[in-house]
Amino acid sequence: MDAENKAGFLAQSAGERMLRDVLDNLFAFVGVLDLEGRMIEANRAPLEAAGIGRADVIGKLFWDCPWWSSSPDIQQRLQQSVARAVEGETLRYDAAIGLQNGGRVMLDFQIAPLRDEEGHVVRILVNGADVTWRKNAERDLQTALVRTELALEAGQTGVWEADLITGEIIWDTRMRAMFGIPANIPVTQDIVDALIHPSDFLRMREAAAVATDPTGDGEYDTEFRLVASGEHAAHERWVSARGRCIFENSHPLRLIGIARDVTERKQREGHVHMLMREIAHRSKNLLAVIQAMARQTAMAGGTAKDFEMRFTARLEALAGSQDLLVMQDWHGASLKDLARSQLVHFADLIGARIKVEGPYVMLKPEAAQNIGLALHELSTNAAKYGALSNDIGKVHLSWEVQRDAEPPLLRMTWRETDGPPVSPPEREGFGHKVLNRIAANALEGKVTLDFAPDGLIWRLEIPTSYIAHGRPREDEDELANVGNLSALGAAPLRGRV
Repeated sequence: MDAENKAGFLAQSAGERMLRDVLDNLFAFVGVLDLEGRMIEANRAPLEAAGIGRADVIGKLFWDCPWWSSSPDIQQRLQQSVARAVEGETLRYDAAIGLQNGGRVMLDFQIAPLRDEEGHVVRILVNGADVTWRKNAERDLQTALVRTELALEAGQTGVWEADLITGEIIWDTRMRAMFGIPANIPVTQDIVDALIHPSDFLRMREAAAVATDPTGDGEYDTEFRLVASGEHAAHERWVSARGRCIFENSHPLRLIGIARDVTERKQREGHVHMLMREIAHRSKNLLAVIQAMARQTAMAGGTAKDFEMRFTARLEALAGSQDLLVMQDWHGASLKDLARSQLVHFADLIGARIKVEGPYVMLKPEAAQNIGLALHELSTNAAKYGALSNDIGKVHLSWEVQRDAEPPLLRMTWRETDGPPVSPPEREGFGHKVLNRIAANALEGKVTLDFAPDGLIWRLEIPTSYIAHGRPREDEDELANVGNLSALGAAPLRGRV
């Protein structure tokens, strides 16, 4: 061998050794197979990582190597892939290999033909890169996405994104359903703007301006109403939207966020505010009534103990009416419930000496309050002087709604019989005023108070405008069920009998 050829040979040998060193230290697997699929070469690092040596694989059919021995399915796929590579095809897919320590590694696997200068397939190249971390990350990401989707679904929460550079808006199906935009219609800013209630449009724009200000925290948080339309035309709808702006070099790129329909919450808040206003208003009226009660009770004379007993009884009667209103969120009180609360101390007489009858009527709060006071005065008077002061007297409380009258009226009648002889009182006390004037004046009605010798008769007529809308309870027709009387929240009345 001359010097030039020897130099070339040495250079080639040095290059091959360097290439071999590179391959041996390359953690990605590289191997060469003959056309029968037997392993001819393999780099060292991945073999050592798998806990095997060259003697364990060189000369063996590739699919019989220790990596694949625990998985017949993978072995079969490898054999088929090598056969296809021999025919000139390149294949790539993910494959799992088992380690001697029991672990598993996922490979991005490729099988490709090696050709000679004439294009004939002479060897098969196999290589695989460890993508276990990628697969684990994909699995974790998929798990997180599923959990997020379940949480969004459970909370009926929509997801939105706005590209601040291109103007593109991306909404998921829940967002589209919330705003009533079909899946086949692209979401544009013009469409969104048209759906926002005009009174809230400026507030929504201000929230977006704050979120996209690079000097701020990038948080987007606002609530707005949607324009009533379609199936939601009958009521106002509210949406709460929260998001965050993504910046790059202090330039806003994207707004990403969520949105929820908060109509029910807003309705509850509105109802609470209305109740607070109503309570404030009614508290003032109630204090005025209590003040009048105290003044008129004091004018009746007697000892301090007499005043305490009479005034306490009237307060408790008023409290019973208030309890009924609270149970109905101040929408009103059933007339039968009202009668029960004021007759609770005569429960054993109901159905025998006391008869209460009439259709279901839900009274508005002001009517319940005043009629409750009237029923208290009637029952107290009957217990002291009238039909309930002896052992045989009877009381008949009834009412009817006359819608054919002009104007339509609610008529109530309290009639006593078989009691002691009745005569008009010598002077008009507070109870007389409640029965004769206060209830009628407060409810734009008319009262007839007849002190007939055989029994007191009290009649009240008020407009049906004091009747509220409401549904009867299941036990409305069970007035004789004494067990229900104490459950209505009526407080015990002292000194009544």
